[in-house]
Order: sequence, then C-alpha cells, then structure tokens
Amino acid sequence: MHMTQTDQEQQARSTRYRSLSNFYMADQRRINSREVDVGLWWREDAGGPLHRAAWIMDTGELYLVRLGAPGDGDGVAAVEGGDVEVLAVVEDRERLESILEGWREECGAPDSLAWLRERAARLGERVRVAQLKLTAAVSAGSAMLGAAAVALELA
Repeated sequence: MHMTQTDQEQQARSTRYRSLSNFYMADQRRINSREVDVGLWWREDAGGPLHRAAWIMDTGELYLVRLGAPGDGDGVAAVEGGDVEVLAVVEDRERLESILEGWREECGAPDSLAWLRERAARLGERVRVAQLKLTAAVSAGSAMLGAAAVALELA
C-alpha cells in the first residue's frame, strides 16, 4: 500500500515514543539535525508535568517531550528523556513560526499545552485541506480529459 504525504504526516503526528533516546534512534536524521526550540515549560495544568517542544529541521517534526526527575513516573525520563509525541510535520519554518506565533507568551501558563496542541493541529489541517483541493483538481482534470477522449472517439 502506498502512503500519501498526508498519510505519513498523520502517522507521524500520532507517533509516540517511550523515551527521547528511542525517538532519536528511530530516525537517524533526527540525531544530526539542527533543532529550533519551541519552549521548555509547556504544561497541561498548574501542577502537571512540564514538557519541552522543539522542531527538527531535517524531518520537519514538531515534537513534545515530557520532562521529569527521578521518581516522576517510571524514572525513564531522568535517564533517557521522557515520553515523546510528534505533534505535527511541517517542512516550512516560516509556516511553523506563523502558526505558533505568540508561543513565548503562552508557554508556562497553566493549560498552555492545550494551546500548543491546537496550533499543531492547524499545521496538519492546512496540509489536509491543500491535499483535498489538489485531489479534487486532479479528479476534475481527469474527468475533463476522459470526456474529451470520448468526444474525439465519437467524432
């Protein structure tokens, strides 16, 4: 089965890794790529765990890693980095910065993680909308070519 770019991006958005080490090892491009920091203090609520967000230039992945000290959960976070979630895939840094405009003001506030997740979802929505429009245009073009071919055969 052939996966479209949209399918791959959806799969990446829903991918989770048990540790930061596992995340980097799953794709060698992540290891050598430069990253753009997108905040260190994302949280679900005032007392919740902190998360760091970053964008990997070579893969286009916006990811979130749960931070923690020994005793927070299973202790894996202290040794290898905590749970990692890929929030979105976006290859264009300008688009990323545009969608995440204002993140510095949001980061650190209670429920700031909801803001980040909503913005990350927009990155995927734009890709899906563009893909749907392209698919519709290609289908319409194919239908017109098919009609023209039939007309030529009848002539």
